[in-house]
Amino acid sequence: MSPERRAALAALIEAEMAGLPVEAHDAATGHPLCVVGFGAEEVLAATLAMISTEVTMGARVRAFEAVWAARCGKRHGVLVNSGSSANLLLLAGLVEAGHLAPGDEVLVPAVGWSTTLFPVAQVGLVPVLVDVDPATLCLDPKSAAAARSPRTRAAFAVHLLGQAAEMAPYEDLLVLEDACGAHGATIGGRPVGSVGLGATFSFFFSHHITTIEGGIVVTDDDVLADTLRSLRAHGWVRERSDRAALEAASPEIDPRFLFVSPGYNLRPTELTAAFGLVQDRRLDAWVARRRANHADWCARLAGIPGLTVFPEAPGTTHAGFAFPLLVAGDRGGCMAALEARGIATRPISGSNLARQPAFARVPARTPVPLTVADAVHTNGFFVGNSHAFGPDHGARLADALHTWSSS
Repeated sequence: MSPERRAALAALIEAEMAGLPVEAHDAATGHPLCVVGFGAEEVLAATLAMISTEVTMGARVRAFEAVWAARCGKRHGVLVNSGSSANLLLLAGLVEAGHLAPGDEVLVPAVGWSTTLFPVAQVGLVPVLVDVDPATLCLDPKSAAAARSPRTRAAFAVHLLGQAAEMAPYEDLLVLEDACGAHGATIGGRPVGSVGLGATFSFFFSHHITTIEGGIVVTDDDVLADTLRSLRAHGWVRERSDRAALEAASPEIDPRFLFVSPGYNLRPTELTAAFGLVQDRRLDAWVARRRANHADWCARLAGIPGLTVFPEAPGTTHAGFAFPLLVAGDRGGCMAALEARGIATRPISGSNLARQPAFARVPARTPVPLTVADAVHTNGFFVGNSHAFGPDHGARLADALHTWSSS
């Protein structure tokens, strides 16, 4: 494409997408769960990818994998089509690479997303649901210690809604990180995603940054990274660093269709990566605003009777994905009061996953009381946070909750 035609295309897209991404949302119009977080630059990058006709895994995917892995302090990134797929891929890869074996137990917090829990069982491992910390709503070390058995091999720490989970108590286990909602969070000065053997992120539309759909696994383990690349794309050898040796070991098979793992099709597109390369440049400033909102809202809501908030834990940087609350009493009434004021609400992830109907079909252990998870299930909800929100949103939320509490 000539420079003149590219400039004309960019001008057209910019005109159509004026004002996007939303950088400053007017609280007077309500308090949504999220705002549109992409604009003309992302759309132009994706459009140029389509015009190039190079639309499946290629140079853009490799570039974004390298950028995100470096952000997490890891050497390998494996981009996939969703954060849920990233969890499935990581767990399947750990089994395929021999880090875990079918029947091994994995500690999983009872409060989290469904596709943090389900893939553990889907690859033949045994999820062990444990309670969450009442101060952070992340994996509780005391509950986890009580739940362990001789078969416990790993802990899957979820950095819930932007709060980094404590991971040091699990260092004798294989530590995994679900950072799907914690882009930019830190613990002990280290970015989430840098601590465990493997970590996952989601780039869904409503997350800190977006590729519309998309996810990634990061790791330093060379064998695991090769395994993930095979499993991501049918089980073939094309993206593996040891491709030549594998091809030499099976000379009777055309190397273009040589399969060495029982893989999936979780591949991303070049459009996904084009979006991600632009969005990555926005992340640090946006997380700083989300963190400021979180601190401001905690301060505004402290002391409201019957209400619990969750300030940033010491030694961490909160990424402010969403703002969780616990209410004593009528959660439904509180949520309805907020919704009537234009403040959107949702339950806290899947709440206590052991109480979801699908859990009856998950081969798992629940050896310890899930007291905090039950409280979250019954009394917890969250409201949206965003880089485009600010003090006016905190004031609106505080006014609505003060009114609800006094009534």
